[in-house]
Amino acid sequence: MAQVFDVVASSFERLRTLPSGVPEAIRSAIFAATGIASPARVLDLGAGTGRIGRVFITAGDHYKGADTSLAMLREFQASAKDGFLVQADGRQLPFRKGVFELVLLMHVLSGTQDWQEIVKESRRVVRAGGAVVVGHTVRSESGIDAQLKRELRSILEEMGIPWRQPRESRREALEWLNSHARRGVHSQAASWTTSTNAQQFLQRHRTGARFAALPLPAQEHAISKLTEWAMKTFGSLDSTFEEQHSFELDIFGF
Repeated sequence: MAQVFDVVASSFERLRTLPSGVPEAIRSAIFAATGIASPARVLDLGAGTGRIGRVFITAGDHYKGADTSLAMLREFQASAKDGFLVQADGRQLPFRKGVFELVLLMHVLSGTQDWQEIVKESRRVVRAGGAVVVGHTVRSESGIDAQLKRELRSILEEMGIPWRQPRESRREALEWLNSHARRGVHSQAASWTTSTNAQQFLQRHRTGARFAALPLPAQEHAISKLTEWAMKTFGSLDSTFEEQHSFELDIFGF
């Protein structure tokens, strides 16, 4: 998986940018919900290119960002010189037990089937009184992105490629965390309206880790079929629709 992220690192953030102010709102919501004093010792697991991590560095937190992809971390380092970044596997972290007050899992659990090892390691390195924070972007179930995701899954299944829905891994992980935590809090950190179209989805999905890990002929066939479906459904790949997005947090205190 790290090799896949290495390939897409240079375009990853450009295709998945968060609106101005959203990363700051995420950080504020986390501190408000946990009551943890700032600056805090923060581990950002799956830090990627730093879309969210940069605001913790700017705010003066004792931040460490970990990711399996060295190329993603290099993109992060180029925009945040003061960040402490380490290439590491989330299933076996190079940190002592109880080191961090906050462990962030932002857009991590949806893309892995190894959630058990990741959440157990996250739990191990968070101190008593600290919190594990799971975050992801939520889009309308009737929106263009959701429709395209459903159709892509159908296409891949017709090709004989099992396609586990991202929400399944996240749901199972959240249930485990909730059963082991002292308390759990759900919070909407931010919401915004954005303009989107099928062309943007196709560009973004080509660089998605799970999709990019498929054999190239399978990728090309699936994208061709999805493009054909989108043209029939929306009239044009460039037909633009307004869509509501929000960033949701599940915060577990230990």
